[in-house]
Amino acid sequence: MSYLRLLRNGRIAAVWASQLLAVMGGRLYALAVMWLMWQTTHNGLLMGLVAVVESLPYVLVGWLGRRLLSAMASLRRLALVEMARAAAAAVLPVLWAVSPGARTAWLLGVAGLMGCLGALFDPVLPGLLPRLVDMEHYQAVMGLFDLTVRIARIAGPGLVGALLGVLKEVDLYLLTAGGFAISSVALGLIGRASSKRATAATAPTAPTGPLPALRPLLRQQPTVAAALSLHAVGIFASSAPAIGMPILLTTQFHGDAGAYGLLTAITTAGAMVGNLATGNLRLGGWMIGAYCFSWGAQGVALAAMGAAQGLWVLWLLAGCSGLVSPLSGVSLNTFLAHRFDEAARLSVLAGDQMVIRAAGTLSMLVVPLYVQAAPRTAFVVTGLALSAYAILVLQWARRAAPARQSAPAEAG
Repeated sequence: MSYLRLLRNGRIAAVWASQLLAVMGGRLYALAVMWLMWQTTHNGLLMGLVAVVESLPYVLVGWLGRRLLSAMASLRRLALVEMARAAAAAVLPVLWAVSPGARTAWLLGVAGLMGCLGALFDPVLPGLLPRLVDMEHYQAVMGLFDLTVRIARIAGPGLVGALLGVLKEVDLYLLTAGGFAISSVALGLIGRASSKRATAATAPTAPTGPLPALRPLLRQQPTVAAALSLHAVGIFASSAPAIGMPILLTTQFHGDAGAYGLLTAITTAGAMVGNLATGNLRLGGWMIGAYCFSWGAQGVALAAMGAAQGLWVLWLLAGCSGLVSPLSGVSLNTFLAHRFDEAARLSVLAGDQMVIRAAGTLSMLVVPLYVQAAPRTAFVVTGLALSAYAILVLQWARRAAPARQSAPAEAG
């Protein structure tokens, strides 16, 4: 189903539009918090601490928060989380003005609070989307929601540049609050309307207690465990170009900021094209294969970037990497939606957030050490390792017992 046809569904259109604004607000927040921390402290370690403070709640909630996530499993409760995020973002400019001596503490405190609220929201919304659309259209819906991230990555930096011509950096928090507030209203209204329409025969089965434990679910579904581990490895490996591309460009290709900007634009354009294709592909039973292919291809592109001898080769590889990147997220979420019921799906999605946040935080500490020392080698080794692991996961999936692949895991 095409994105335009999906958007004719009023509920999908409202949630998508509100999430686009929320993701844009989150993008503004991410740029603002790092800039303000640097402007306030000129301390790179404290900038890294912001990322740790934001990621730690995802790890803790994924590990210990099954009851909390179960309580969040409704659109109306997610609306309350969004409103709390709006309030947390809106209060920072006030604290910034009235207590200038504690600005670093306020930045870290608000970052921690935003991380806690995000840890309650981010795993749950994808798990609830099957309530709004037939499962056969779920892949297209996930592609549509992935598109919000792609749009935000394109529009975010330009929007920030335009806004900073008339606003202070701290005022970006108010725009972030506005995005979350609109998302809250939309989710609340849709959740209320859905509750009124639901009947005993059609109402979705919501979790009534703590979510099922993650470890037994992964023991029952070893292919899923392997897929989540690949996601963590992929996120870790993705830090190599995120951190190391400026180093590679300047030391090996004598590039400047313009070359880096062009490379980023090519990657983003490739991801936009890839998203439009991914949402309309008919993956069928090939979802885990598509997932492994995406990460494997990104690994090959990463390794080839390290071996590239010209900027034009680097640009071509960046476009190819961007082209296949949306396939990983869309195929994984669709795979999980078909494999688990709602309660189990929420538990697995929380576990996925836990492992990728932990991997992302670890990568920020480890990757700079070896990328700076030998950028070409770092790209080649990291890319080949990612591709090799993707192949291993694919082989594991092929050997998995057919019975385990066919039956959805139950919450009980």
